Amino acid sequence: MQRERGAFLPALGTVFALLLLSCTPPASQSIAPGAATAKPPESAPAPPAKLPSPTVVPKLTSAEQSRYGGVLTISTTGDPYSLDMQQDTSYLLSNVVQAGYNGVTQFNPDSPEEIIRDLAKSWEVSKDGLTYTFDLHQNVKFHDGASFTAEDARFSFERMVRPPTGVLSPRRPDLAMIDKVEAPDKDTVKFILKYPSAAFVDVISSGWMVIYSRAFVEKKGHMKNDVMGTGPYSLKNYSAGISLEYVKNQGYFVKGRPHVDGIIFYIIKDSGTRLAAFRTGQVKLTGPGESGLNPASAEVVRRTLPQAVIVSYPSIANDNFIMNTTEKPWSDIRVRKAVHLAIDRQNAIIVLGEGYGQVGSNMPGKWGIPKEELEKMPGWRQPKDADVAEAKRLLAEAGYPNGFTIRTLVRAEKTFEQLSVYMADQLARIGIKLELDVKDAAVRTRLLTQGAFSSHAMMNSFAYPDPQNLVRLWAPPIGADWGSNWPRYHDERISELFDKQSGALDPKERARIVRELDLLMIDVAVRPVVWWKQYLLGMWPEVRGRGKLIGSISFQKYQDVWLAK
Repeated sequence: MQRERGAFLPALGTVFALLLLSCTPPASQSIAPGAATAKPPESAPAPPAKLPSPTVVPKLTSAEQSRYGGVLTISTTGDPYSLDMQQDTSYLLSNVVQAGYNGVTQFNPDSPEEIIRDLAKSWEVSKDGLTYTFDLHQNVKFHDGASFTAEDARFSFERMVRPPTGVLSPRRPDLAMIDKVEAPDKDTVKFILKYPSAAFVDVISSGWMVIYSRAFVEKKGHMKNDVMGTGPYSLKNYSAGISLEYVKNQGYFVKGRPHVDGIIFYIIKDSGTRLAAFRTGQVKLTGPGESGLNPASAEVVRRTLPQAVIVSYPSIANDNFIMNTTEKPWSDIRVRKAVHLAIDRQNAIIVLGEGYGQVGSNMPGKWGIPKEELEKMPGWRQPKDADVAEAKRLLAEAGYPNGFTIRTLVRAEKTFEQLSVYMADQLARIGIKLELDVKDAAVRTRLLTQGAFSSHAMMNSFAYPDPQNLVRLWAPPIGADWGSNWPRYHDERISELFDKQSGALDPKERARIVRELDLLMIDVAVRPVVWWKQYLLGMWPEVRGRGKLIGSISFQKYQDVWLAK
């Protein structure tokens, strides 16, 4: 993989000269990278006077036909930690690498809760619900020309279910229902489950579940620096801090796809510069999730670029505050409950979401505790006086009548810095003073993985709206590896309930188990949820075929996108 710019990469000097000519929205509260501490704002900013109204995505007319050609330009907020979809977890990776890969199945971009074919052209389920047999497309090639076979699918899932020594598998708990993966012939892959699972096909349809070339992985030893898949686009060039450039896979197995000649993901860390890049047309489509528009930026676009399309969609992502339960004071449940009680969730939507977002429990979408019920519960009820008083009482009972001062890890990225400042403001009301320790994203992840932190305000993004997404966040360790369970908290009852909900095929019974699980998560207060985000995506009117969105993890292959001019 080359590191220099490719043939059709626009001159960056031209790009950023144009950006400088554009207006940017007012700067928002941030922490200077490298600062050890920061003072929370004295008062919350007021919500914008008028929030942008989402625009309907342009529909094709009967006379309009899809076109071929052009280069799609998309914004992203930073460099991925690595390019290995199976070992890493950040949206910075999933947003810019899925275009190079396929899964066995996928969520339908036009109907996001429906599962459709990808590398599998059909599948069957045994009567006992324990065996899934997938018939795979033939004559599919990897980008290096090697043939794709069922053995590549078997190898890819085995690498996640039973990772070799030295290989991380953050989604191993999601796949806990798998007993064996077999490839009885080159066109068939078979999954044999330990127990029937209502979530199995959803799990393997996630954007994370990409298929690698066994030969390529064994030759290279890892996938941290390469994108080698069967997907609609192949990676031509990655210039760290600048862009990732993809070109059309001319031999793609889906007839007539992709439409565009290539994709350039521009890495633009500053939100104002991202907005300017979109307004000048250098970026035709904002990335999903945190790479998209915030409400203030969306209002600027609505006023100054009325032809642009703004789409509002559910994030299935929440901000939460995790505590390392292996250390004092967080090992004391009373202290953790005090943190849970101190958070003003409704105010977080105003301050952090500028009015866009929802209060919610741990579970995504329809699986969460209803808003009307939550708002009567400690931690969500208004006004906050009773919760704050109870939080102070719990701290005093735990031996901290005057509170305490403690360092908290902060990811050096604007949205996470703002969340950390907000949490410092919230906890200061009960006497907990957070000293903000800002670290580069890769360093922050290493510290979390090692357990070398005390607390951390972070975001969880889910690939699909199902309780199975949370398994990895609460799974017990395997040896010394806690995976994505960064609070390092294990509760046998929680693990038991996760297993039961996964195997419950009756929707009502599963909903009952999930509710019990949600209430238990709230009670142990290991990672209290602050709020659930609502995302805004911007695109120029000539961008077609983006499809609908749920969240920011799946739906990033862009094989159906085309440019109307």
